[in-house]
Amino acid sequence: MIKVRTIGMLDHAVTNPTLKSQNAVENYTFMTVDGDLYLIANNITGDDAYKDDVTIKAGDCLLGWLIKPFASQEIVADEKHIAYANGSDFDDITAGTTLFTVNESGKLAVANAAPQSGIYFKCTGKTTLTGNAVILKVNVA
Repeated sequence: MIKVRTIGMLDHAVTNPTLKSQNAVENYTFMTVDGDLYLIANNITGDDAYKDDVTIKAGDCLLGWLIKPFASQEIVADEKHIAYANGSDFDDITAGTTLFTVNESGKLAVANAAPQSGIYFKCTGKTTLTGNAVILKVNVA
């Protein structure tokens, strides 16, 4: 799960409920559309409502939350949304120094430096959501 840290962030949220993908998309992944980074977070109902890993079929509408309006705010992301480099794990993440970017599969990946442009995230702490999680400050380069 990936969620906003404070409920007031939803007052400034910008959503795009008309996004579609030609490929299946996992819920709670990031997607870049026309140069904008979105968090795909569909409201799942029915039998799949309590499943952990729900995939939205290709061609179905996606609810995308634009990340840019969350600049300087924090989101919380479960560890399962982090793509680790070989030999790395949750213990290697350090609050205040670890940076994340979004990789090609829509997961968070540890970055060596902030990008020259676009969105990146800086770890401000660790917590628990449905398991190990990180608190990430949204930054716009």
